[in-house]
Amino acid sequence: MTLRVLVAINDSAPAFAAAALAVKLAKSYPAELNFTTVSEPTVDKSAVLNHVASLALAAGLEATTTVVEDGQPFEALLATAHEWRADLIIMGRSDVRRFGQPYVGSQTEHLLEFTGIPVLVVPVTPGPGST
Repeated sequence: MTLRVLVAINDSAPAFAAAALAVKLAKSYPAELNFTTVSEPTVDKSAVLNHVASLALAAGLEATTTVVEDGQPFEALLATAHEWRADLIIMGRSDVRRFGQPYVGSQTEHLLEFTGIPVLVVPVTPGPGST
């Protein structure tokens, strides 16, 4: 069975950490990757998607990319995950902190609240015991 992994991508360090982990996961298991971004007016989405697709290609993997032109990011990611029939969603944890504590971000919180698909939230830097 092939695992279908949707990776939420924007131009942030947490998203690139999520992409790197997704590529590592896809090399370990038979997995299909889909890098999905929700269009932001100030971001060169093609450069972002080309960068993460090149990570997959360098690992000997193929990946599809999806651009969602409008909507709330969590809603667009959920719709794409359901349409693509994702088994897992991987996204980066926001590096913004409130009250000195890690903060996952409002879009991540909403996605976690409304999905039945497993979600892996990746920090920018690996935690203890990571390789």
